[in-house]
Amino acid sequence: MEVGRERDLPLDELTYAVVDVETTGLSARTGDRICEVAVVLARHGQVVDQFHTLINPCRPISCGASAVNGITDMMVRNAPLFRTVAPSLLRMLEGAVLVGHNASFDLSFLSAELRAAGHPPPSNPVIDTLAIARRCFTFQSNRLGDLARTMGINTHGLHRALADATATWYVLKRFLWDLRAYGITTLAGLLRIQGSLTSLNGWYYNYNGYSPAPPLAEWDGTTPFCPIQDLPPLIEQALRARWPLRIRYIGSDGQQSERVVQPLRVTLREQATYLVAYCHLKGEERTFRLDRIVEFRVEG
Repeated sequence: MEVGRERDLPLDELTYAVVDVETTGLSARTGDRICEVAVVLARHGQVVDQFHTLINPCRPISCGASAVNGITDMMVRNAPLFRTVAPSLLRMLEGAVLVGHNASFDLSFLSAELRAAGHPPPSNPVIDTLAIARRCFTFQSNRLGDLARTMGINTHGLHRALADATATWYVLKRFLWDLRAYGITTLAGLLRIQGSLTSLNGWYYNYNGYSPAPPLAEWDGTTPFCPIQDLPPLIEQALRARWPLRIRYIGSDGQQSERVVQPLRVTLREQATYLVAYCHLKGEERTFRLDRIVEFRVEG
């Protein structure tokens, strides 16, 4: 669904895909991954379908994340990889308005995982129940659990993806009912009071609140001039010549790993410079902070 084409649809005629993810940590930009995903599909005020699965994130779940969601490395050891469930997930989202509580967090991870799996992010419009709560109501706390308890919504099992997505749907349902009294009856009206969360052309890695953060510079080796200064010469040569590299990398958990990668591009962001490469060990596109690559050499 394109916002530009469907923005005047009445809210009670829309299909809502309420999305929630549990993750290995707090930041997709530093390599944290999804370890659980759920979608609750609702139409005409009723839940009509749901999708839920644990995900093998191919990296350890941080102690802080596990303390919140209760998901352990053992629980996800035999779970499917994200790329194997991505087609089913995208079918669930097709034609729906996406909904999340603090949607920028969930969408940053979904965007990263979909891109790594070779899928372009969709251009669904997005409703954020946290943004609506802040801008349209005066609750003492806007946390999902506190909102749900205030509204008499079941909070059993919160901090797991399916329970959070279900609670978010019932919070949204209540919001939509209350906002009718103020003349908010169309998608366009709701998006206007909420504020823009996504571009009409798709999702972004959303690093700072609700503002999309495109890279400051990006280079794939196909143009003569490299706009990123102080790039290691071997990285630049590998991009120009399409050489594979063997790298030794320190992950955000402090553990070192060695892997063979095919460099695709380098990206400069406010936080750091990153090498985006196809990782033969993981069988997918991955992102590596250059300051965490402690050794690299041409492979073969």
